[in-house]
Amino acid sequence: MTTTTATNESVVIKTLAPNHFCLDQNLNPRVVHTIAKSLPWYGPKFSPHKVPNFYDVSGITENPEAFKLVIDTFAERYERMKEKPTKIAGFDARGFLFGPTIAMRLGTRVGVLVFGVRLLSS
Repeated sequence: MTTTTATNESVVIKTLAPNHFCLDQNLNPRVVHTIAKSLPWYGPKFSPHKVPNFYDVSGITENPEAFKLVIDTFAERYERMKEKPTKIAGFDARGFLFGPTIAMRLGTRVGVLVFGVRLLSS
């Protein structure tokens, strides 16, 4: 595991392996805390139906600061790459929310996908 970091005003990202990153919780607790407190966790005990465990991203979309921090985290990761992405593929519900915003920030195209079927591409 590598522990190189990239920093700027808002986000500190730890490189775990090639193309595998995470927020460094020790170096940037405010960012991690803001995002984490906006992600409520749900499991079967919270639903009358049998559902898998999941994090509800609506807490992020309802908190402008958390939403911006998530977009910054992804965008800054891609901005540091030698070869910049030419298209962002947003897969299913979370991809529909974050993909277009990340693509707009990077100035690139977006493709929206659902279970292997391409729905929209620009």
